[in-house]
Amino acid sequence: MSEVVFTGACLCGAVRFEARGAPRLVNHCHCLQCQRQSGAAMVTWATWPRAALRVLAGAPADFESSPGVKRSFCPRCGSTLFWRRERERAARAEEEIDVAAGTLDEADRLTPADHIYVKSRRRWMPLCDGLPAYFEHRLKQ
Repeated sequence: MSEVVFTGACLCGAVRFEARGAPRLVNHCHCLQCQRQSGAAMVTWATWPRAALRVLAGAPADFESSPGVKRSFCPRCGSTLFWRRERERAARAEEEIDVAAGTLDEADRLTPADHIYVKSRRRWMPLCDGLPAYFEHRLKQ
């Protein structure tokens, strides 16, 4: 049996990547930083172990959006690509990377599990999919 592989790219195609295996988690994030980085009401993220992600072409640029948090984007077209925590209270988070679901070629294969940071949700963005919704992150409940 072959391993599941997800491929993806930025809008201009300068950065291409692959993620091997199924994501550990998929969620919709409504935090203000995701809104500002993407220009959208929320960002859907798919979480993989860092070792499962490989950049195949190009080199994403990084921005430290808050202490210890890096957001990666295409330096040519600006597409949101990755989110990762460089230091965290929980060691497990240092081993993970989130991939912006909209950049995946096979995004319809994902199944979101929940909504996080709904405290920042735009009032005109209804939560009508029946998924659990957390005021902040599901681990902080």
